[in-house]
Amino acid sequence: MRTTTQRHHDTPHGPALRLPSWNALLAVVSGLAARTGWARQGREVSWRLSARPSAVPSARRMTAARLSAWGLREHASTAQLLVGELVRDTLGRGATTIRLALGLEDGLLRAEVEGCGPQPGPDPDQPVLARLACCWGVAGQVAWFELPASGPCAPH
Repeated sequence: MRTTTQRHHDTPHGPALRLPSWNALLAVVSGLAARTGWARQGREVSWRLSARPSAVPSARRMTAARLSAWGLREHASTAQLLVGELVRDTLGRGATTIRLALGLEDGLLRAEVEGCGPQPGPDPDQPVLARLACCWGVAGQVAWFELPASGPCAPH
């Protein structure tokens, strides 16, 4: 008698296909839009992310792709860091959905992270934001920051 063991992830025909998360799919689509030039057309964009750990790296990738499309690569690392911090904070407060919005207007890049959930809004004490963003704040469930689209930040 021959016995076989099968992992619960495998099918009789081979390993099961693992689908990417919603957040990862959003990041891929955003990257494709940036590479094809479609993303350059608008100066505002927003995404709804699933409140899962994958939201942090996906939000960072989408931010980098959009800033690259807008010709703002030099601001990508700072914006990615700040967006990641805000999304992580939003997840820590138990948000059920997360909205990430980026906009470019009057020489400023503005990012907003909104979390819909049971706990109060973001922590108003954000040392990383205070150190790297020109200005930032919290309004209800929304945390936001601004970076200059060109040149360094003015002193606080």
